[in-house]
Amino acid sequence: MSSPVDRLLTGASHGVLRHDGPLEAEKAADDAGWRYVLLDSALVGEREEFLDRCADAFDLPRRLTSSWEGLDTGLRGLDWDEPAGVLVVWQGWEELAEGDPDGFDCAIEVLRDACVAWKDDEIPGAVVLVGPGPETDLPEV
Repeated sequence: MSSPVDRLLTGASHGVLRHDGPLEAEKAADDAGWRYVLLDSALVGEREEFLDRCADAFDLPRRLTSSWEGLDTGLRGLDWDEPAGVLVVWQGWEELAEGDPDGFDCAIEVLRDACVAWKDDEIPGAVVLVGPGPETDLPEV
């Protein structure tokens, strides 16, 4: 049986997913040639703060991440020198989900669209919400 990290790095699991426990994946992602991004939104309960955290995590200009549309454009157009894949580990997601449910839904939609865009560019991608939180309809990894 393969581990959640193995399933992610082989492309067997992709898109926006959930993992209730911790996910130690940075070294494995680096070893596999994947781009690893830690998106930490702990203590973030509203859209503006979340967009700022995305700017930091994805190294995007703040002017681009001032709206959901800008974040969407920025994530679709990332230039990362052709990694084997992209693995985003989102910690602290539950605070946005509880503090701004509509903002959380928008974030999930933008991240799903980014995974599709990366796949269209032949770069597998996954965003994994790690840790406990409110119930979602996201598949488990």
